[in-house]
Amino acid sequence: MIIDADGHFFETEEIYEKYMEPPLRNYRPRLLSDDQGFNFWVVDGQTPYKRPSIRGAGAPGTAAPPGKAIQSARRASVGSQTLTNLKERLDDLDKEGIDLQFIYPSFLLHVNAWPDGILANGVCRAYNTWLAEVCKMAPDRLQGVGVVSLQDPEGAAKELARIKELGMKSVMINGTVGAKRLDHPDHDPFFAEANRLKMPIAVHFSLQFPVVDQMFEHHFPNRVLAGIFPIMAGLTSVLCSGLLDRYENLTFAFLEGGISWVPAHVERMDDHFANPRYGARDLISHPPSDYLKSGRIFFGCEGNESFLGRVVDEIGEDLFMFSSDYPHADRTEGTAKYLKERDDISATVRAKLLEDNARSFYGF
Repeated sequence: MIIDADGHFFETEEIYEKYMEPPLRNYRPRLLSDDQGFNFWVVDGQTPYKRPSIRGAGAPGTAAPPGKAIQSARRASVGSQTLTNLKERLDDLDKEGIDLQFIYPSFLLHVNAWPDGILANGVCRAYNTWLAEVCKMAPDRLQGVGVVSLQDPEGAAKELARIKELGMKSVMINGTVGAKRLDHPDHDPFFAEANRLKMPIAVHFSLQFPVVDQMFEHHFPNRVLAGIFPIMAGLTSVLCSGLLDRYENLTFAFLEGGISWVPAHVERMDDHFANPRYGARDLISHPPSDYLKSGRIFFGCEGNESFLGRVVDEIGEDLFMFSSDYPHADRTEGTAKYLKERDDISATVRAKLLEDNARSFYGF
């Protein structure tokens, strides 16, 4: 079996129109379109629909359901992109060689940066309900991942139990919560409940990182830097704060950040831990890299990453899970089949990357 630990879909307005509770429904996310055929989300007064300050600024429509301008770039039908036609999605999974796909959002990838946590969790509840219903139509092929906003940590903690009741096997957050780190005391209610429920936590890519996401006007350098910093910050919070010691049932995966940075970042953590001037033992009692041997830390990897074999050899074959990023436009097609045939990784290790490690993280 090949398990895709990180697939996606593009949310539609109908999710929020139908499933948001009446007190919040009036403030639900809405779509608008420009004259070029790009779609944009608007929520709580925020939208990426802005006049670009320079050529190349912004990322038009990338988190919205397909408009005329970006339909072909995603190389997937509208029904497959939005999960409104499951046959089309399952046909695409067959073409990609994927047996089971875990589903993450597109628009809500950045929900932990929304200032209004009450509204954000209202949106998340509607999303979670809709996605769970859809995945129940093909449970052997599609598994939904719940989403919460830690801007409202009590609301996020409350939603965790419902996510589990809906049959979802993990919950998604981001590596930062606005300007707050993951291990900030404000977030303790969420982590305590996740610990009680033994709910795996997926820390997913987002472009919202304080200051950095405003540093570069052009999308290219912004995507390079702002896209990786939240995941690095999230891993730093988890490995360097004592969070895993305080909550012994927590398990984390860090998704869509690539893997080549992981050895260097962990080596830097260990180097700083070993230097007494930094006071690391105030927070943890052993090198951060020890947590990588605990079976509680995982990373998403794409099958065509050139350094994958080297990184797996260096830090462990039990940490990485194949991730397709389907149907996002910047993905590479056919990476499951590519990974299955790579000759720089042994067959035993390939089986772990393609199936076993995802089973360990998602707990099934």
